[in-house]
Amino acid sequence: MNNINNLINNNVDIKEKKYALILGEVPSKGARSPALWNKAYKKINKNIKMYPADISPKNLSKVLNFLKKSNNYIGGSVTAPYKEKIIKFLDKIDKDSKKIGSINTIIKKKKKLLGFNTDYLGCLETLKNIPLKKKNILIIGCGGAGKACIVAALNHYKDCNFFIFNRNLKKIKIFIKEIKIKHNRVKVLKNYEQLLGLKKMNLVINTSSVGFNSWINRKNKYLNLKFFSPLCDLRKIKMTKTKNSSNFQKINKKIITNSISNTAYFYKNNKTAFVFDIIYNPQKTLLLKLSEFNRNKLFNGLLMNLMQAVQGFMLVNKVKSLNKVKIYKAMK
Repeated sequence: MNNINNLINNNVDIKEKKYALILGEVPSKGARSPALWNKAYKKINKNIKMYPADISPKNLSKVLNFLKKSNNYIGGSVTAPYKEKIIKFLDKIDKDSKKIGSINTIIKKKKKLLGFNTDYLGCLETLKNIPLKKKNILIIGCGGAGKACIVAALNHYKDCNFFIFNRNLKKIKIFIKEIKIKHNRVKVLKNYEQLLGLKKMNLVINTSSVGFNSWINRKNKYLNLKFFSPLCDLRKIKMTKTKNSSNFQKINKKIITNSISNTAYFYKNNKTAFVFDIIYNPQKTLLLKLSEFNRNKLFNGLLMNLMQAVQGFMLVNKVKSLNKVKIYKAMK
């Protein structure tokens, strides 16, 4: 069982006969799913455990081939940056995930891996707490979780106008075309100038990873996005040779300053906007902290993360819907 340690960047000591994994680049550095799932396993008296698996891009297909052959692996979660990339290595994905274009849950069935998306349901739980009608909504990001959030928001707020921004303009245009949304409801923003020029937004949703507290390794150099806002262009960000916050902030002082000033400027023109940042680590990102000056109602990603975990756990472990409340309470 432990041969998987030859393929991942962290060490896991799997003692159980059955196990689940959360697959990502660095889930061992802050993913909540292992703690949440393991609480639920304890509640229902199952000798199963979830472990984080830190995977390099070059080893992703190898890990999945290993898991297909493993009689002990039952499935689990998928996190950044593999929610989209992993699809081509799976045997099948459900129709909703195909529409969204990403998955965050894997079910093992015999020797096959099946993909599902519970981010949609998790996002919806937060949106239910944000009452809007015929208003303007800004959504930032179109990654794995971002696509699920875009679809959830479009379905939930049927009478609202949407403004969507993604650093990769081509990607968001293709996605909007694929999900067949009427163009009079959605305007795709082409650049940061258009983004910062928005006024009278009633809800801002950040689905990007900008603001998340985790050191990212790129060719033995490091960066951490927790110091920035998604309202700033980060293409000129500088990386450090070590995970040194002081040094990283020093060499990126100009971009950090721009992040603060751009965000403050945006909020001056959007003083009444609700702000929903799907990031949960930290619980208050720079985007949320600066919004507090306008006394806006803020939402982080804790509820979304909890609800997607509940739904994913139930799918992988074949838990009946009657026990949803029990699982929710155990994880909460």
